[in-house]
Formats: sequence, C-alpha cells, structure tokens
Amino acid sequence: MMAVENGLMSYQLLSGIPTKISGWMESFNRGRTDKNGVYVISLATPSRPYYAFWRVFPDDSCPLFIRTLAMTLETAVERAFIVLANCNIRLDLRDNSFFESYYGNSDDVIPFGKYRNKRLAEIYYIDPLYVLWLANKFKAENKRYESIVSLAKKFSLVHFELTIQKRHIASVSKFIGTVGEYIKNQDLTVLGVRLTVDQYKPDFYVNQSVLAVDRDGNRFALTVKAGGKSLSPNSLSCHSREIKKGEVLHIRSAKVMSHYKFKGVQYTRLGYLKFD
Repeated sequence: MMAVENGLMSYQLLSGIPTKISGWMESFNRGRTDKNGVYVISLATPSRPYYAFWRVFPDDSCPLFIRTLAMTLETAVERAFIVLANCNIRLDLRDNSFFESYYGNSDDVIPFGKYRNKRLAEIYYIDPLYVLWLANKFKAENKRYESIVSLAKKFSLVHFELTIQKRHIASVSKFIGTVGEYIKNQDLTVLGVRLTVDQYKPDFYVNQSVLAVDRDGNRFALTVKAGGKSLSPNSLSCHSREIKKGEVLHIRSAKVMSHYKFKGVQYTRLGYLKFD
C-alpha cells in the first residue's frame, strides 16, 4: 500500500497503483506542503472511467472539482504534474468514493448571465476571468447566489495557486549532470515553447526554445533547431516538427551545456539533442 502522510488515504490502493507512480508522486511532492490542504487525483471507477482533479481544503469543506484529467492513471498524473508545476501544494491520490457524494451537488450551477445553467468548473476551464469577476466583483443581492460567490472565491484561490510562481519550491528542481556530460534516455514533459530566430543566419531560421520538466520535477531548457528556412520570423519551417505544450519528448541523448537559476528555480540547459 502507498504510504501517505497525515492519513490522507485510509483505503486500500495496493492493487491499483503501480510502484513507479508511487515513486513519481514521492519525488514530485518533495518541497511541497499539505498545510493548506492538497490537490487530489480521484481514481477511476467502472461507473466513472476517468481520473479527475480536485482541490481539498483543510477545513473539511466541500472539495472543489476542477477538471477531468485522463482515462489512464499515468497520463492523469503527468498532466497533474504540469498543472501543479509552479504550485507548492502536495498532490495525492484518493479513492473516488471520497468524492462520489459531491458529483450531484448543484450549488455550483450558475442560474444567471451568459453562462446560465453551466457549472463553475466548466466556466473556469473556458473563461477563468469570468469566475474571478464573480469572486471579486459580483454582489450577491440574492441569498441564492451567496454559495456561488463562495465557490468562485475558492476557484480564485486555485487560480492564484496554479498561476503564480512560488520561489520556495525551488528545492523540487535540481541540477542534472555536470557541464559537458552527456545524459541519456530522458522523458521530458513540455511546459512551454517560444519561437526564436537564429541570429547567426541571414534568413529566417526559426528555432523552438523549450522549457520542460522530468518526472522528478527537475527543470530543463533546450533549443530545437529549425529544420529549414521559414517564410517569416513568426512561423516554423515546413521541415520543422512543431513542439507542443504538454507533449512528452523522448530524448535519446543530450549534452549538459550549463546550469542556471531563474526566479529561484534551478534549470539544466541541454544541447546536441538526439530524439527517439
């Protein structure tokens, strides 16, 4: 059975959680805290065959459903790692029975406005600024709307936790390898991609500057060189493969070019990349 602090999981997970995922979770949670609650992946069931993402608060109030993640646990965990990359709050797993009674809760259904009859979680996914407006600007003159405002404030907290970088999770990321060393067989999940023009060439050779993270939370910076000349500085060559946020890059080998810190987070810069 997976060991989890503070008794957050009192149910049996022995048959359902692979050892490698337990290891990923343990590594990812280093430097994170459950002082203000946790984020949780709810386990799939035959009746609900997907893994979902929740925010559980320390006051035992109603947990907040945020979004579905995936149909497989491995993909769900990887996506949760990306969402929580800049957050210092722990990620845990719980049996779906813990959340079952909350699925039918209708307190988060908006009874007015352009998103009438939609749930707050759905609105937050497509238009987070509207939920922030509900939390901070909307005046609940009708008592029926007070629960909506209260839930919107919880989503506002989630938005802050997931989008504002936290300097004090720097310990989660460590420098990998030594400068000049070649590392092999790395699976890196892309956090972000930026197009950059190669200044040493006369035409538009557009590279892709990539920030990525491994399963232990270590951060990497790398540049995927242009496959050919582009028509403009804002587009890739037809010979370049577009790197997308959230995809996993399978790197066969790469050279450690340097180590650096940015906003308290440690990064390893890679070069001479060879992909599978």
